[in-house]
Amino acid sequence: MVTTRFLNNCPRCGYVAEAWSEDGVFVNVRCKMCGYEGRLPHPDLKNGAWRVG
Repeated sequence: MVTTRFLNNCPRCGYVAEAWSEDGVFVNVRCKMCGYEGRLPHPDLKNGAWRVG
């Protein structure tokens, strides 16, 4: 699958963090400010979005 990279706000500190998605459903987030690394639901799927891409 294609990896999509973009910027997202860190859920811990709110700073701009590097984010990437490989499946379009979950986003891997890595923040250089506070060191947070985790997996979150894709921001495009908030509020019941019905499609990805």
